[in-house]
Amino acid sequence: MSSSLLSPPLELQSLTPELSSQLKERYDKSLFEIISTNWKCKFCQTTDELSSFRNAVETLDEDEQGFVRSFRELVPLTVYDTYQPFVARFFDSPCQESEVVDLLAPGLPAFIAASSATSGKAPKYFAKYKAPKYVPSTAQTQSLYTYHIMYREVLNVFRGDQDIVRKLIVTTARSGLLRMHMGWEPEQDEDRMSLRIPGETAPHALKFVSHHPSFLLLHALFALADRSMDTIRVLFCTTLLDLFMYINRDWVSLVDAIERGTIPELEHIEHVRDHLQRHLDADPVRAAELRAVGPPSNTTGWAKYVWPNLKVAFSSASGPFSIAVPKVKDILGPDVVLHTPALGGSECFAGAAYQFGDLNRFKMSLDDAYIEYLDVASEEVSSNIRAAWEIEPGKHYELVLTTCNGFWRYRLADVIELLGFAPDDGSPIVKFVERRDAVIKFDGAFVTEAQLLQSVYSATQDTIGQVIEFTCFKDVRKLPVTVGFFVELAQEPGLPGTSETRHQAKQRLLDALSSANENIGQAYRAGLFGMPTIRVVKPGTFMEFRKRKGDASAMGTSQTKAPLVMTEIAAQEWMMDRVELEI
Repeated sequence: MSSSLLSPPLELQSLTPELSSQLKERYDKSLFEIISTNWKCKFCQTTDELSSFRNAVETLDEDEQGFVRSFRELVPLTVYDTYQPFVARFFDSPCQESEVVDLLAPGLPAFIAASSATSGKAPKYFAKYKAPKYVPSTAQTQSLYTYHIMYREVLNVFRGDQDIVRKLIVTTARSGLLRMHMGWEPEQDEDRMSLRIPGETAPHALKFVSHHPSFLLLHALFALADRSMDTIRVLFCTTLLDLFMYINRDWVSLVDAIERGTIPELEHIEHVRDHLQRHLDADPVRAAELRAVGPPSNTTGWAKYVWPNLKVAFSSASGPFSIAVPKVKDILGPDVVLHTPALGGSECFAGAAYQFGDLNRFKMSLDDAYIEYLDVASEEVSSNIRAAWEIEPGKHYELVLTTCNGFWRYRLADVIELLGFAPDDGSPIVKFVERRDAVIKFDGAFVTEAQLLQSVYSATQDTIGQVIEFTCFKDVRKLPVTVGFFVELAQEPGLPGTSETRHQAKQRLLDALSSANENIGQAYRAGLFGMPTIRVVKPGTFMEFRKRKGDASAMGTSQTKAPLVMTEIAAQEWMMDRVELEI
């Protein structure tokens, strides 16, 4: 790991003239490379949003400053609806090469990425033409590494009536990028089933298990069997908590399986059982070691007793995933570092961690996109977009992407706060704040994702206990409407039998929401906003929710998450059926 990641210098609060000039030169070069490559593609040449831009650059040839100036003056903000009709062409049957070649970027994409559809809406699809330049650390490790490489479908691109010129898999961005990096084609999947990737505790066949409990339990099995494991890599911190909860629940059967060397009887693993079995040998000595330690619920810092070499757990732990951090850290213990390696999503890789062990501080990158910043306090128009050298520490901005994969000033909806600038090259250093579209709207007020997180942190620990996960919705059961919370606790609710404690928890939530958003306090006093409601759900409810979503997606659960704001009525009703107690 680089020394700069271990102990980077403090970020600057303003750019020196030299750094500002260098940053502008670097960003302008990146922007020109993207737009000069993509502007002749079908999207730019036909979409109404870019008509003024393409007319302006028609005769510019290789005039870098002319391209960049025209882009900043004439390209408007765009959203997914702008691209959806173009991406839909890949799903035509038959899909003709002439219709999709050079569609968003030159040539044909490598795969089609599907978003996780966290909000309950239909997934978004993104054509991926090339992988980002960013490559994670290649240090030799022995990792519990959870990922899927399954796909939803294969789209055939035809030339004429018969010839298939490209097969495009529809999968998650993470799965597609891993396949690109490793050169794994779908036709070779069966041949690789019995392999074991060096540095990973689990056999390759486990990447083809989509059933959430079985996927995590099998990863747990092979990790527990491997005393030498030193690294954990799980995409989301909430999924890492799921892993520990499954280990705790099925501890006896997992240890027994290690002692006997047999794969447990789990659901939906028939297609991989034989491939997995050949990699699990009976190990009574290891089983005895594990029994001496006991399950995760027994010991603070449990993970270090089970894996003496464990040093770091890589997992996204900012924003909505931060709620699981205290419980996860309790299980990992003080000697294991929890680290969020990157900021990004299905659309692009945006930045890498600035300091090892910091869960929410990232150095913005140009590896996958040219990134601009829309001031959230201003009108949502392109004239209020700021370049990297124009933004101010302490302010909040929505990220706006122009990518090598064909986005033009695409609104990501992710909001960051600028912390400062890197002293070495002036790159922005940011922290993730919230999703701009994850809000609950009321008459005269709306509550944001960041305000909900802040309120739960401050209001529940000493009233109802440690919340390990939650989701919110607009509770309209009675007037005035309010915010409803479904919460899962680390233990039984504190003093649930006393009306005083119940009222205190709700009052503290109201006070915290009012403190974070003065409009909420005004709406409450005016009778437009009610006392928040709190419903405690059964242990494992959020784990089961991710299983449900993963089963529905047919692409596994490594990229599945629960929304912090739950708008889908069916999902709310599902949660309601699992309520144990209303505070």
